[in-house]
Amino acid sequence: MNTRRNDRPETLGEYVRQKREEAGLSQRQLAQEAGVSFSNISRLESGFHASPSPGLLKNIADVLDIDLAALLAFLGIEVAGSGSLNDYLRRDYDLPDEGVAEAKQAIERIVRKYQPGKHGPEDQR
Repeated sequence: MNTRRNDRPETLGEYVRQKREEAGLSQRQLAQEAGVSFSNISRLESGFHASPSPGLLKNIADVLDIDLAALLAFLGIEVAGSGSLNDYLRRDYDLPDEGVAEAKQAIERIVRKYQPGKHGPEDQR
């Protein structure tokens, strides 16, 4: 597998494969849950699906609980303002769930310091 530093996937197919395996799903299981054909998943992961449809990518993102913008970014499509902080920390800093939780706690401490009375996103509506 071609990967960048820290074992980050280089291609859309590698990213989908990594997320599918982390979810404990086979290609056939992912295809079934996403409502797409097995060949779509197989071709995508193998790099033979040159231009997957947005619908296919959305279905995969929904099943794997990942941000659609992360998949689109592999195709060179940037979606302004997309993604959550959690997705960003996982994708760009390769943080595990524990690291993401720790980062969230740190941000909440900073918010309390600079905006007394506000404790998190639910107070910022």
